[in-house]
Amino acid sequence: MPTSPTFHGKALVLGDNDLADSLVARLRQSGVPVDHLKSPALSTLDAQLQELWQSGVSLHVFLTTAHDADANWAADDPIGFRRRREPGLQVPYRLCQLWMQRVIDAEQMDDATLVTVVRGGGRLGISPLDGSPDQVSLETGSMSGLTKAMSIEAWVRGYRDTPMLVIDPARDQSPNEIVDGVWRELAVPSYDEEVVVSPDGRTVVSGRHTPLPSGAGSQHPGNTRYPLTPGGVWVVAGGGRGITAMTAMALAERHDLSLHLLGMAPTPNIDAETRDHAIRDRADLRRVTMRRVQAAGDNPVKHWRQMEKAIEIDLTLRECERRGIQATYHSVDISDSDAVENALEIIRRTDGPIRGVIQGAGSGQDARFDRKRPDKVDQCLSAKIDGTVALAHATRQDPLEWFVGFGSISGRFGANGHTDYSAANDMLAKLIGGLGRRRPTTRCVTFHWHAWGDIGMATKPEAKLALDMIGMNFMPATEGLEHFLNELERGGDASEVLITDRRYIRKFFQGGEDEVPFSAPMLLPNRRGDAETPIAHTSEFTVTLDPTHDRFLNQHLVSGTPTLPMAMAVELIAEAAQIDSGRPVTALTEVRAIAPLKVPGDDAFAVELFHAPDQPSRWTLACDLRRRDGRLVQSRRPHFEAIAAHQQTTADDWTHSPENGRRLQIDMNWVEYLPPEAPVFHGQELRCLRKIGFTHDPAGSGAPLAVGTIVAPSPSHLAGDHRPLSGWITSPATVDAMLYAAGMLAGSVAARPSLPISIGRMDLGRLPLPGERVHVTARWLGELEGGRGGRLSVLAVGDNDQLIARLGDYRIGWLAS
Repeated sequence: MPTSPTFHGKALVLGDNDLADSLVARLRQSGVPVDHLKSPALSTLDAQLQELWQSGVSLHVFLTTAHDADANWAADDPIGFRRRREPGLQVPYRLCQLWMQRVIDAEQMDDATLVTVVRGGGRLGISPLDGSPDQVSLETGSMSGLTKAMSIEAWVRGYRDTPMLVIDPARDQSPNEIVDGVWRELAVPSYDEEVVVSPDGRTVVSGRHTPLPSGAGSQHPGNTRYPLTPGGVWVVAGGGRGITAMTAMALAERHDLSLHLLGMAPTPNIDAETRDHAIRDRADLRRVTMRRVQAAGDNPVKHWRQMEKAIEIDLTLRECERRGIQATYHSVDISDSDAVENALEIIRRTDGPIRGVIQGAGSGQDARFDRKRPDKVDQCLSAKIDGTVALAHATRQDPLEWFVGFGSISGRFGANGHTDYSAANDMLAKLIGGLGRRRPTTRCVTFHWHAWGDIGMATKPEAKLALDMIGMNFMPATEGLEHFLNELERGGDASEVLITDRRYIRKFFQGGEDEVPFSAPMLLPNRRGDAETPIAHTSEFTVTLDPTHDRFLNQHLVSGTPTLPMAMAVELIAEAAQIDSGRPVTALTEVRAIAPLKVPGDDAFAVELFHAPDQPSRWTLACDLRRRDGRLVQSRRPHFEAIAAHQQTTADDWTHSPENGRRLQIDMNWVEYLPPEAPVFHGQELRCLRKIGFTHDPAGSGAPLAVGTIVAPSPSHLAGDHRPLSGWITSPATVDAMLYAAGMLAGSVAARPSLPISIGRMDLGRLPLPGERVHVTARWLGELEGGRGGRLSVLAVGDNDQLIARLGDYRIGWLAS
């Protein structure tokens, strides 16, 4: 692959360290104008950036503050943390906040890049780590969480190809070797957001599914895997209400623990009448209270928020009393290290040494990145980060058995509107992991929680609406509680535990499933014949397609009706041929669209694939044709057919070729896809052709030529949540983008829309990497007889010029206007 990136404007490097100096030097060697901010003060940062960006915003930003000399403070060192809070957390956050919006306003986001080079010991700060804890900067967490959240927000705002990378150098690399790794990552864009680079290669993060025995909540577990002393004293930050209170009470009840709940709210003083009203009808109490406060001239919203907190804390204490749990509430600012130290000293004098800590404090507010208020950002960071440092410091002399953090999937993956919350949660995890490395006798673990459905911050109306809009499936509280108890009583030794659903794993860890030879992501569900018969060596297959969930159907409309794309039909035929023969399919010939397979409704339906007994290589894709009332009109109506070839190939066969049009220096424009009412409509997940330009073949023929760039998606973007990610033979969305480029070329020649008719030969190369730039060249070869369509050839190659796919004698037909 290429090792040198392309830069589109000036760069900005933040950090006072040798790596920052090496980045500046390499950029200047590459002819890129660069500004270097070493240790700017937060109070003057806005003015400095305004001056630097007078002639235009820096398009390429490199954050290296985690490599500063004083960035290796310990998780239980509040003095070191306070010294680094501004340069390591607040300054990078503010710089990115100003930068991203300036780049968007300048309409240059598609040419921009953001690289955050962290110092996570070659494991992105995820324990266990070998060697000294000093190899890791805990600031890795805040910087990686921020970068991931920015990437998600850019994606939501329509900027899907802007590299925003978290890069961790493997240990013992020189600054120049680290820069080499950064350059390689920028040279070949991918959807891998967190990458460890070394001279020998690269490593990415994935999730490992590790189920634990279920049913922990049903009986007392007896002995736990790690020490958990019955009757011990536990401190619970943010434990007065919500998820943290619920989980702490369940654990205390099972292990006879004494709870000390820390919270910012004052100690509650709720009278019996108000308490009963809240239990009976919380919504009515809210209406009555707000009317009364408003009549008195005060702020009803603010008053109710404070009153509701007091009610919830009071109810938690009453519930502890009902269950026989000894519980005390302490009003304390969790971010104030001295205040936490004093509160814990009082606890020790009354109850004894502290055995466990749950850090569940949190504060968050949805807002677009550029609209995040500094005071709200500071409040969010204080609850999660300052509070964790304070608790770690205050328990340094205790016989601490457990330090548990309640994070969020927003810290692991990033989240739209949650740049500060993502930064805080990822840093919470790295702080607790760092504490575990310093205190090997303490079990230190962070839960990256999925959104709970019945309780917690995700139930706020504004948060719930935002999560509903992205199709978030909420986790029932009973299930979350079981995960919590299982992990504490029977769990492993991972420092970070991710509790989420398969949809999120597939979306963010796109290569996370094991590769299965000759597996078939489309053919595995449902098969014609005996269900006990092994799938290999059968010559007939049935695939269930679902227009509600299969995005290749509901995002591909012909005259407003979901229609199976030829690119997906090709994939289905290739899978059937490969499973049937047990040999890889390397080409398809005589590919023919016989009749469009249109889907008039939302019901799932079956598609059959079979070959004739006397022609084992010729495959047909068919579907029963029925009336609207369900009556059969035609059994096995053919829609597509092709002949599968199985020649042996090597990587050398994929290396291409003078046909590669990307050698031509032509102007390319961003592709504007047609609206839903157009004759052919492609939805967002099929819009992989990003740029295209038109010219004429300079090799003598003068034929019309189109050159474009496709950004290859992960299979998870198109295939739906219920299809495996491994086993794909083609990249259907990439092939469809090749056909779209050919259609745009045909449209530029004849000013008419078209659909595929046939492909004389389709050679298959390697699969593109998710996020890789695929270079497509389409050539106009002439009109078909009678002027009913046209002939083209289409070639797609990867960033290293290896073949992705080649279409020879590709024929299209004109759609009626």
